[in-house]
Amino acid sequence: MTEHQLATLAHPDFLAHATTSHDGHGPKTFGDLTAMRRAQPAEKVRKNEKELTATERSRLVDAFDVINQSGVLGNFVAIHADMGHHQHRMSGDPHDIGAQRFLPWHRVFLDQVETELRRVHSEVTIPYWDWTADQQIPVWLADVLPRVIVPGPMGGIVQVTRSPGSLHHLQQITAPLNRVMQAGGFTTFVDGLESVHDQVHDWVGASMSDLATAPADPLFFLHHANVDRLWSTWHPTHPSENPTLSGDDVVMDPWRVTEPTTRHIDNFHYSYS
Repeated sequence: MTEHQLATLAHPDFLAHATTSHDGHGPKTFGDLTAMRRAQPAEKVRKNEKELTATERSRLVDAFDVINQSGVLGNFVAIHADMGHHQHRMSGDPHDIGAQRFLPWHRVFLDQVETELRRVHSEVTIPYWDWTADQQIPVWLADVLPRVIVPGPMGGIVQVTRSPGSLHHLQQITAPLNRVMQAGGFTTFVDGLESVHDQVHDWVGASMSDLATAPADPLFFLHHANVDRLWSTWHPTHPSENPTLSGDDVVMDPWRVTEPTTRHIDNFHYSYS
C-alpha cells in the first residue's frame, strides 16, 4: 500500500465512514473493513481544458469558489508562499534542492487541492492548459478572478488579476519545450521545464507572476497540471532518472508523502487524456 493510500485511509472522513452505525450501509464485520481498506479509488482523468464540457467547467469553477469561501484555497496559497518548503529552484545551481523538489512537491500540492475540489463535486479533476497549443488564457476562465483571503504572516487579501503578453511572446517561451522533452537526465529535464514554467507564469502576469499570490488564480492549477503531464510523459522513457534527495528533503512537507511515491501518477490514481 502506498503512502498516499495510507494518508487517505487516515483521513477523518474515512474514519467517520468506517464507524457508521449498522444501518445496512456501513461495514458490519472486520472483513468488511479489510475490503474497504484494500479498495482502490476510481481513476481520475485530467483532461485538456479545451475538452471540458460546459457542465464540467461550471462544476470546476463552483468547486474553486466553495473552497475559496471556506478558506481552504487561502491556506494553500499560504503554503505555496512559504519558500521554506524548497519547492522552487532559488539559485543559479541546477542541482539546487528546490530544483530536485519542484516536480514532486507540486505533484503532491495539486493532488491535495484536487482532493478538496472533489469534496465539493466528486466528478471534478484539475484539467491542464496546454500552452504550446492553446496560446491564450482559456476563454472560459477569463472572468474567473477570485478574491482570496490568505492567512499567516505573508497573508492578506489577494484580488486575482492578469496581464497576459502577446501570442508571439508565448510562442517564444514555449518553443524550447521539444528540446526539453529530449533531455536524457532528470536535472537537465527539470532545469529546462522549470524555466519554461517560470516564463509562462510571467507571461500571464500580475497575480500569477508572484510566488506569494500565484495559486490564488485557478489558472495556476491548470498550468501546473500541464507541467505535471509533461513529467508524466517524459518519465516512463527515463524510469531511472529521478530527483536526488536525502534526509528530510525526501518528504514533500507539509505533507508526509515521500519523493519516491511521487514518481508514478498511478500512486495518485489519475491519468491524463
